[in-house]
Amino acid sequence: MAQEQGVDMVVGGPYSSGILAGGSHFEYQQAPAEIIDRVGKLKALAERHGVSIKAAALQFSLAHPASAAVIPGATRPSRIAEDTAALNETIPAAFWTDLRAAGLVSPAAPLPHNA
Repeated sequence: MAQEQGVDMVVGGPYSSGILAGGSHFEYQQAPAEIIDRVGKLKALAERHGVSIKAAALQFSLAHPASAAVIPGATRPSRIAEDTAALNETIPAAFWTDLRAAGLVSPAAPLPHNA
């Protein structure tokens, strides 16, 4: 809808309140078991491809043509360097293909350009 109206989006919370950055919160509360299970599958897939979960989260957040920026929400200055490295990490196209095949993202979700 944003794209149809020529409006860009700024993505806040790309780590889903921390669960995708090693934390235990999802949507600002303790993550339920089904989310913990899903994140475990994401992490296992990322590990098989040698991809950091933070890189996958940030790059996925920017894949939609209407995404203009992402706000990782760094909790300390050292996180800024981590987020910059994650944005610049090379993620193989096979990771994104496997992510979709595993049903871990919507079939309609735009994927980063290298996918």
